[in-house]
Amino acid sequence: MSAQHPDQDYQALIAAESAIWSAAACALAAKWRPDWADMQRTRHYAVVDGGHIRRLLALVQPEQRVLEIGCAFGWLSLEMARRGAHVEGIDVAGEAIRLAQAYAESHPPRGSVRYRVADINYEPLPLAHYDLVVAIGVLHHLAEVRAVLERVHAALKPGGLLFVIDPLDTPTANALIAGALLFLLPAQVSYRDKVRHLLRWRAQVVERMKASIEARGLSPFEGYGRPQAPLDAIRALFQIEQLRIYNAFTGYVIANLAAPEWLATLIGRLLLPFDQLAVRARLLQGLSYKLLARRA
Repeated sequence: MSAQHPDQDYQALIAAESAIWSAAACALAAKWRPDWADMQRTRHYAVVDGGHIRRLLALVQPEQRVLEIGCAFGWLSLEMARRGAHVEGIDVAGEAIRLAQAYAESHPPRGSVRYRVADINYEPLPLAHYDLVVAIGVLHHLAEVRAVLERVHAALKPGGLLFVIDPLDTPTANALIAGALLFLLPAQVSYRDKVRHLLRWRAQVVERMKASIEARGLSPFEGYGRPQAPLDAIRALFQIEQLRIYNAFTGYVIANLAAPEWLATLIGRLLLPFDQLAVRARLLQGLSYKLLARRA
């Protein structure tokens, strides 16, 4: 398939991807507003990634031009626009974009925000236009990681910044730790089913845990970009200024707890120091990376 004319098989897959993430956005919107004031209280951002988002927001300046790739239902694009930036949020999920637009229209920011449905795999980008490009949980979904990063590089102004959060592959040790914790803690699977699955899968249990952590099969393009080594491609194209590897097991565990948000957040905050210590001591590898890179 060419960059200009993706074939019919690709179009069918991207339509399915759009439908899945549109449904996910609707489910999320049923519980939370597409607003950082709400999202920072969810278990994931309250425990794992909230600090990274706050540091990103501290970088955003008035009148900057910002592109968010994979904006979902728009909360981060809106929050950056509240800092006075002019923000474009793009996503393949049409319903997510509709939700983002509706909320932004009723909560206009100090800067400006514009949402549109677009597939970054084939979306042309203006040259030397953006001060900042943000991609959170996006690169491992891309059909052509290197080609997209090359266009992002060209779309950034000289000295422009790229902010990325994305997952890494799951080592066996992480899968064992996460599986053991979820076996002990109240999870979305009953204790009876936990025992049944353990007896049934036996030798396959670690591989199944890895597949669950990496959300394999969640959507047509889930994990598609992993073998393309996004982090290596960024290193080749950009000057990396900050890189942090983190989140050995906590994010996955709290995402799967059968608990109210406050309790899942409390458990996550109790687990996090042990997670951080294990990563710092290199006893476990982090499952996520956060980086800030610059177009030289």
